[in-house]
Amino acid sequence: MTYALIGLALLATLAAAGVLLIRARTAARAPAPTLTRAATQGARLPRAVSTPLTPSPGGAGVATPAAPVPMPDALAAFCWAGPETLSTARQHALVDAIRNIPRPPAALHQLLSPQFLERANSNELADLITSEVRIAAKVLATVNSPYYGLRQPVSGIGQAVTFLGLTTVRSICLQYLLDDSFKPGNQQLKRAYDQIWAASALASELCAQLSPRLSVPDSGALVAQVLLSFLGHLATASLMPQQPGTTPPTTDLLARTRWAQDRLGLGASEIGGLLLQEWGLPTAIVDEVRGIDRLLVTPALTLPPQRSQRLAVAYLCARLGERLAQTDGTAPADLTGFDLDSETGADFFHPRAHLAVPAMARLNDHLQSTDLNRNLQTLRAAVLARH
Repeated sequence: MTYALIGLALLATLAAAGVLLIRARTAARAPAPTLTRAATQGARLPRAVSTPLTPSPGGAGVATPAAPVPMPDALAAFCWAGPETLSTARQHALVDAIRNIPRPPAALHQLLSPQFLERANSNELADLITSEVRIAAKVLATVNSPYYGLRQPVSGIGQAVTFLGLTTVRSICLQYLLDDSFKPGNQQLKRAYDQIWAASALASELCAQLSPRLSVPDSGALVAQVLLSFLGHLATASLMPQQPGTTPPTTDLLARTRWAQDRLGLGASEIGGLLLQEWGLPTAIVDEVRGIDRLLVTPALTLPPQRSQRLAVAYLCARLGERLAQTDGTAPADLTGFDLDSETGADFFHPRAHLAVPAMARLNDHLQSTDLNRNLQTLRAAVLARH
């Protein structure tokens, strides 16, 4: 009888352990929570602390929590505004103003179509660019510039793709297609445009070099999205009245977004999204472009891992492109002095946590690489000289 009772007790213990094991496995397989619109739009961020993950050495193993970092006061007090937070009248007024920005050539739609981004070959890209004669001439002039250091001049888009690759030539073409929509009306606006264009060129080139090193999937599409993320900043500059006291801050993204929201109702990222919608671009592209700057207020672990990492790399490239393009004498010549761990301000509070995963463990090493910084130095000199 005693042995029977002991046997029953052991069976009960094993059954309870089995239930706990099943529950633990179920919880581990549960998908990460999806960030709701209210979490990033028109809602004040909770005053919390961030506990970013610190990648294990070499990118292997499981990331471990770092010491909690309190959220900066300016970020905690900030409310991100989306189009749905505006009154109907203000939405209509903003859309009407955006419609005054000329549409780019039709080739933009084909260049950014999902089918073209996924399957286009060098001949298809060459045919598309060649169909826009003026754009083709600008692309060839850029390809033959000293920055790319070709041993002999190229006379056709097909040759340019052969020497520089699909992603680089597509990025150059995309920038010139967008350039057609923004023609400054005065010198002050021209200076603003020049700096934004310089930042977009540096950011997209950095993304083109960095994303393959980090094994980010579909890096060509990501480079295009980084470039498009500056569209809202160009549109914001064009919508602001050019008079004393209306010059936007040139410091951090949070200050610029708050400044634009106070005057236009939306920040540059949301204005860019509205403009892309007006131009008829696919919703999937618009959402990804908007998501880049929204990472400013998007907590880690609220997005699917792959999207979180893609947006974080794009966000990092955009912010570093802006730093390199500064013309006030404070801009670094390259990224050899950059250390993500030392970025404790509001602009990198959430993005640092998105980047603190094992897949990004060698990020700082890649940013310090000699060849990457040599290329950035050369491009920066060429871009700033051109403007």
